[in-house]
Amino acid sequence: MNINSLSPFNTLALLEDDQDFASTLTKGLTESGYLVNHFSTGTECIKYLKKNNFDVCIFDLNLPDISGLEVMQQLKAIERMPPVIFLTSDDTEHTIERILLAGADDYVIKPPSLPVLQARITALLRRAKNNTPPIEQLGSLTIDHVQQQIFLDDQLVNLTAMETALAFALLKRRGEIVSRKMLNEIMGVDDIEIDTRRLDVHISRIRSKLKLSTANGWKLSSIYQRGYRIEQFSGE
Repeated sequence: MNINSLSPFNTLALLEDDQDFASTLTKGLTESGYLVNHFSTGTECIKYLKKNNFDVCIFDLNLPDISGLEVMQQLKAIERMPPVIFLTSDDTEHTIERILLAGADDYVIKPPSLPVLQARITALLRRAKNNTPPIEQLGSLTIDHVQQQIFLDDQLVNLTAMETALAFALLKRRGEIVSRKMLNEIMGVDDIEIDTRRLDVHISRIRSKLKLSTANGWKLSSIYQRGYRIEQFSGE
């Protein structure tokens, strides 16, 4: 897999009702290193995004149930809307104006050139990254988002490349359940039935190396049949 230069685990939500077009786009974006979740209806997309975070959304304008604009507006109303790029085959000035005035971050005319779409995604990711502190302090842990390094009590933690990718995926979404599917995709595992223990071993090593224990104020928990979650432990 060709990992995107900004992050090894950038997640995209693709809302598109044309299954063939969605499959082609998903394949191209996945080969470029993104993790893509595809939704064919606005209702399905809203339900999922209410509970799960994505880095960038790519929405079709016209859908069989509700419009992409309505999906965006509903999610913005509850502050669950990440940056969004709209796909539309209508390049009239009126439609483009309507998309941008509604609050979309960008638009691409269908069918999109994959390099152009990737450039638009990269631009939104850079903008979002600039709003994230380059270094975060989480108790005894120091998270360097620029160098992709983690320090424990000011000492660099020796993580493998795979452990680093998994640790940052979990830390970036701390407090949330990160699905086994997403974590396995980061590792490049397609058939989790064949390789069920590999992820658990990596998680165990991350927990040990970062000392993610209740005694240190953080815990890395397994959520049965769903995934893993890093969260702060208050002791209450």
